[in-house]
Amino acid sequence: MLKSRVKAKCTEQWTSPAAARRRARRWTAFAVALVASPFATLAVAATGLFPAEVAIVAMIAGLAGSLLLSELNTEKSRPRRPRNLMIARTLTGERTVDLSRIERVRLLTYFSTGGVSERVLLVRDAHGTSLGLTEPASQRALRRALERLPKHGPQPRVSKAALVHLGMLPAPGRLAFHTITVWLGTVLGLCGYVGAVLKLAN
Repeated sequence: MLKSRVKAKCTEQWTSPAAARRRARRWTAFAVALVASPFATLAVAATGLFPAEVAIVAMIAGLAGSLLLSELNTEKSRPRRPRNLMIARTLTGERTVDLSRIERVRLLTYFSTGGVSERVLLVRDAHGTSLGLTEPASQRALRRALERLPKHGPQPRVSKAALVHLGMLPAPGRLAFHTITVWLGTVLGLCGYVGAVLKLAN
């Protein structure tokens, strides 16, 4: 009787992977549209409806879209962990990741003017649901889940940077290399984006 109640409770807490993916796709499409808005504005400006300089204003929306993309998957509340599940609220609603069926783990690093602002462990399970973990408790739960996985059979793809961040791989140089690479990619990407908009607007 007790076992059936526990199972029913977990079922009620389970967030449908299909619903989570639909919400994520809609928000991702919105964020991508913001990123592309300066170039769409330039295309319309070419017809003479308004000056091309308006695209510079639209670039603010584009930068906001890139920030939104980085936040869509990240947990915004302390997750609940019934059995092998991790349930947390994100900008796109509640998501449930099955820690017993992890498919991929990556380390995402974001920067502010003062340096590294946040490291996010992006977990994707076999149902196709992704969740970005930032809380130390969430990341410890992920490490325990990875350590409990059977050694035989298919293994999840876990980046070396993620393993180092979790303390499962003693290679601090790998994390430094990851940070430098991501920082360069971020700077070059932003410079290229702003430069392209400004050049086309002039």
